Amino acid sequence: MSQALKLTNPLQQPLETIGYIPRAASRVATANAYRPPKLLSPIRLQLDRNEGRPPVELDEWISAANRELVRRYPNSSSLTEQLANRHGVNPEQILVTAGGDESLQRICFAFLDVGTQMILPSPTFEMLAKYGSLAGAEIVNVHWAANHFPVSGILNLASDRTRIVAVVSPNNPSGAVVTPSELRLLAESLPSTLILVDAAYGEFAAEDLTGLALQFPNTVVVRTFSKAWGMAGLRIGYTIGRPETIELLRRAGGPYPTSTLSEAIAYQALKNFPTGMPPYVSAAIKERSELTNLLRRFEINVIESQGNFVFLQTEHAEAIWRQLGELEIAVRWFGDHAELGNSLRISCPGNDAEFAYLRSSLESVLQNLPKLN
Repeated sequence: MSQALKLTNPLQQPLETIGYIPRAASRVATANAYRPPKLLSPIRLQLDRNEGRPPVELDEWISAANRELVRRYPNSSSLTEQLANRHGVNPEQILVTAGGDESLQRICFAFLDVGTQMILPSPTFEMLAKYGSLAGAEIVNVHWAANHFPVSGILNLASDRTRIVAVVSPNNPSGAVVTPSELRLLAESLPSTLILVDAAYGEFAAEDLTGLALQFPNTVVVRTFSKAWGMAGLRIGYTIGRPETIELLRRAGGPYPTSTLSEAIAYQALKNFPTGMPPYVSAAIKERSELTNLLRRFEINVIESQGNFVFLQTEHAEAIWRQLGELEIAVRWFGDHAELGNSLRISCPGNDAEFAYLRSSLESVLQNLPKLN
């Protein structure tokens, strides 16, 4: 390409010089893109995103995929049937989506509008507030203190404008859970409100709320292959609910949200583990317990987590984040969050060698905490 062509390329010129300025919708113009804090050093262990570890059979499943899958639009019927069998529901009660994120976005777009409200126990998964705001709704936050779910606070704030109450259990970032009795109270007390149960980390919890949630007509459950199955890059999630609810969610997005390759691999995963859990789940639970004990040995405040991570609070959060970064370990520091500035979240790698490196590195950093003052 000649120099003259480069200079006249509109994509490389300031917008004001070509007479066009993007005019975003007001809800988009005031929103912020998702950008977690980044480390400058090279990273050996990426433990800041709660990504799981796929089963060792993944290579076989990828190899088994054929070229025909690439040229065809996806048909999720086989995967949907496998998921329905796993959860004991009918196929029309399931919608496969591009990760759990798209499920959440569809729910917000399908049920929220200008003048409506979504109640969020906070802190929680930050994309819920974003999706709700983009749908035009008012976001009403209720403080979720450690292990005390704010049922009474939610019920006190709920009104006829409340279309959704979102419950992430186990919660991200804290790992705290909602008890079955608390979920039941919510669903029965707010019969005209949709109770959105985000169970992205449900496989790691002592008790999975999915079965209970589906007993109520006003609930919908979101699940994903990104965590327990270690397939975040495949972008496979799904929603379970009443057929009438699922039909509305189909209308709120595109007809082909996932890829044929991703669906084929997820299908094989379920076929190989029809009832049980992939090995990463038990490995992460074991590592979570060991990390909790290690942190508490150094008198660090650790919230009881039932996710695939530990969540800790300390005035040394930023220093620990930076020092682990120098050791090529990325963990999630919430310095960009006013409420969680002194908090860290460390994902469990689910691998003996990687966990040994994480444990020794973390112990080394913690031993030097007095020098960080």
